[in-house]
Amino acid sequence: MKSSRARQSPRSVLFYKLFLRCLYFLALAAYVYLLVDGTSFYLSPYKERPRIEAYRLLRPAGLKGHAFGVIGATFMILMLSYTLRKRIKALRSFGILNRWLDIHIFFGIMGPLLIVLHTTFKVQGLVAVSFWSMVAVATSGIFGRYLYLQIPRNIQGDEIDIKELEETNRQYTAELKKEFNLSDEILQRLEKRDAIGIAENSGAIKVLFTILKDDALRPFRFRHRQRDFAEFKHLPHEARRKIIRIIHRRARLSRRIALFNQVQQLFHYWHVIHKPFAVIMYIVMIVHIVVAIWTGYRWIF
Repeated sequence: MKSSRARQSPRSVLFYKLFLRCLYFLALAAYVYLLVDGTSFYLSPYKERPRIEAYRLLRPAGLKGHAFGVIGATFMILMLSYTLRKRIKALRSFGILNRWLDIHIFFGIMGPLLIVLHTTFKVQGLVAVSFWSMVAVATSGIFGRYLYLQIPRNIQGDEIDIKELEETNRQYTAELKKEFNLSDEILQRLEKRDAIGIAENSGAIKVLFTILKDDALRPFRFRHRQRDFAEFKHLPHEARRKIIRIIHRRARLSRRIALFNQVQQLFHYWHVIHKPFAVIMYIVMIVHIVVAIWTGYRWIF
């Protein structure tokens, strides 16, 4: 079994990464410009703002301030496209789910940032409920993305079962033995070093801590592995790098196998927390938009 990245052409993956980085760079650069441009207004006391020249443009009902709200709300609504893509069977052939998730996260970051400008950093009343729900959704979304990456998936974004993971692990082991002639002793030593010391009935907090610690210590393990293969100095540099890459993948795969059920359970708990905040956010946002339109606050592009 090959990973989703392996099935995509290198050029396609490279182009997509470049596109995503450029998208974030341009969006964040534009946001920083808007933030700096309105700094004097945003930092001024609330009662003195009507006397500032930028007030008519940057207040929530102003031309720019209203635009921030409209575009930010649009981004928040576009976030739902990922949910539709994931839930509706007819849409499963439209693009790679991981890429939909990346765009979902982009909208989930930029949308709230624009809403912050729309509120001019002052929230109160019913809008405050939606605002803080939005902050909770955005914050938990970052954590959810981390958990999502811990669950192995195919190119369509569907979860891979434990049997497929174990088969892939056996293929990695066979490749190391056949192509590089690694002994069982070395493989056992590496497997022992990479083993996750956690019981199957461990709680969610302990599992999460174990995953975070394992990721934090991974660079140090990489150095240890380089010393482990000192006896292979006669091999070409590229061959040694390939050995390290395979062992790195095997170690991550072993962790996923060891914590497969716990991570799925942890991801379920995250959904239980994440979804209510999202529902509250959208309900209050819709109420806010309806009331604003009903009372005559409209913005024309």
